[in-house]
Amino acid sequence: MIEIIQDIRQSDNWGKYLNSIGWDIFRTPGGVLMAYKKMLGRSFIKIQKPKVLSEEDIKEIDEFAKKKKYFLVKLEPMPGQDETLLSKSGFLKSYTPLSVPSTMYIDLTKSEADLWNNVSHSGKYSIHRAEREGVQIRYYENPTEEALSSFYEIFAQTAVRQKFYKLPFSEVLSRSKSFGRKSHLVNAYNNKGELMSGKLFLGHNDLVLYSIGGTADAGRKTKIGYELLWKAVIYLKSTGYKTLDLEGVDDSRFPFFTSHWAGFTHFKEKFGGEIVRFPHPYIKYSSKLLVALSKIITLPI
Repeated sequence: MIEIIQDIRQSDNWGKYLNSIGWDIFRTPGGVLMAYKKMLGRSFIKIQKPKVLSEEDIKEIDEFAKKKKYFLVKLEPMPGQDETLLSKSGFLKSYTPLSVPSTMYIDLTKSEADLWNNVSHSGKYSIHRAEREGVQIRYYENPTEEALSSFYEIFAQTAVRQKFYKLPFSEVLSRSKSFGRKSHLVNAYNNKGELMSGKLFLGHNDLVLYSIGGTADAGRKTKIGYELLWKAVIYLKSTGYKTLDLEGVDDSRFPFFTSHWAGFTHFKEKFGGEIVRFPHPYIKYSSKLLVALSKIITLPI
C-alpha cells in the first residue's frame, strides 16, 4: 500500500489558500493544521487529512477549540487512525464528508513501462486513438492568470454539466498561486489548436494532487481525456513526484455524496491505480444539546 506521510490539505500552501478565501489558520505544536471560521461568536473548525493523531495531538486540538469557543470540530482522519481514540475523546462518526472519502493513488516511482502495463486494454486503445487524432498536450508550471482563465471556461462547463460544485475563478486562481511552481496546468488541444480539456495539479513534497479538471463539449466526443491523463502521469513523474492522487472515486459508504461519480471513477480505474478508502469523518460538538440535535436532524457538515 502506498503510504502518504502528509496529505496536501495539511501543507502550508493549502493553509495559505484557505486563508486567502476567508479561513483563519492555526498549526498545533504537534504539527496539525486546523482551519476555522467565526459564526455568531462561535468557531467552526475543520481538520482535513492530518497525520495519525495521538492522545497529545487530540489534547492540543481540544485546547485550541475551547480557546476559540468552538461549536463543532469536523475531523477527516487518514488511514491508520485509531478511531477508538477519537470516540473516547468525544468525537462522533459523521456521514457527510467535506473532502473525498475515497481516492486513487498512482505510484509514480514505477517505470514508464510498468505504468503503461497497468493501463487497461480499452484505456490504451483510447490513448492511441487520441494520438491518431492529432492531440497536442501542453504543460504550464505556475500557470498565468490568462492560462487559468482559458482553462476555467471548460472547467465551468463541466461542473454545470455534471452537477459538481463550480469553484469561483477567484478561488481557482488563488489555489494555483498559493502553490506557485508546485502548480501544474496540463491542457489538451485538438489538431486545430483549440483547447479541449485541461487538468490542474498541485504538488506537496512527493505527492501531487489532481485538483480540478474539465472537458469542453466538443472534447467529449473524442478520447482526448485519456491522452491528457496519460501524458500528465509521465510529466508529473519526470518532475520528481512519487505519488499522484487522482482525488476521488465512488464510495458506497456515502451514496449521496458520491452519487454522480460513477463515470469518472470508471475512467480513472482504467489507469490501474490503488484505491484508498479513508475512515469516516468525525464531529465533536461543544454541547450535549448539539449532540442531541445531531441525532434528530442531519446537518450538512
